[in-house]
Amino acid sequence: MPSLSTALSFILLILLLNLTPTVSAVSVSAVSVSARAADQTPAAAPAIYSNATTGYIYLGCYNETTAIAGTSGDRALAGGTNEVKPGNMTVETCLGFCATGATRYKYAGLEFARECWCAQELSVLAKKQADSECNLPCEGDKTEVCGGSLKLTVYTVGGGSGAASSIRVAWTAGAVAVGAAALSLGLL
Repeated sequence: MPSLSTALSFILLILLLNLTPTVSAVSVSAVSVSARAADQTPAAAPAIYSNATTGYIYLGCYNETTAIAGTSGDRALAGGTNEVKPGNMTVETCLGFCATGATRYKYAGLEFARECWCAQELSVLAKKQADSECNLPCEGDKTEVCGGSLKLTVYTVGGGSGAASSIRVAWTAGAVAVGAAALSLGLL
């Protein structure tokens, strides 16, 4: 029967292997930054907006549905309203637009750095994408993400406990997977 230190070493090895892509990405990023001219400073990547006072929480990056066959050009956030603000769109502007007026919309989405879409439903054809797919900075605040090309940065009305639950579930699933691997190898 393997010792406890062998089991812990195995688990540590699994965790380190899972961190390897992150370390590689940092190394590549550092090389590309150092290759720039000395007088240039790298622009900060736009970030996901999070401000609990708006009443909206970040849901994720979703594909636009207008180009999907059989949708008749329907949008991921259809049946609501929209606003386009070239040069002035920010996440807070969009969330405020979707929250005020006769209707407080459940969903707010930003697309193409300048468009705001509000609706009560998110199309079932809109699928969650990697956050990196929503990569356009807002035209009114370059530090915030405002969707992408046929990609929506989507926010929903809510209290925020869903995100914490998702993280808790993901961590638990990871711990179970590591434990199961150790058990199957006879390390625990």
